Amino acid sequence: MARSTPHEKLRRVRDLIDTQYAQPLDLDELARTANFSRYHFLRAFRRAFHATPHEYLTRKRIERAKELLAESELTVTEICFEVG
Repeated sequence: MARSTPHEKLRRVRDLIDTQYAQPLDLDELARTANFSRYHFLRAFRRAFHATPHEYLTRKRIERAKELLAESELTVTEICFEVG
C-alpha cells in the first residue's frame, strides 16, 4: 500500500474544510487528519496554501455566504447559521 505524501495529506485536509466548512473545525482535529503535530501542520498548511487553516476556512465561509446572498432569499442571520 502506497503512503500518502505530506502534500496529499494537506490536500485531504483542505478538501475536508471545503466540504465541512459549516461545521466546527479545530486545529488539533485537522492536524490529526493530516497525521501532523499541531505546529507542523500549521506551518505546512500555510506554506502549501498561502493561508493558515483558519484563514482558509474563513475565506471559504465568506465565499459561500456571498453566493447565498446573491442566489437565495435567506436572511443574513440565516446565512450566518448556514455557513457556520
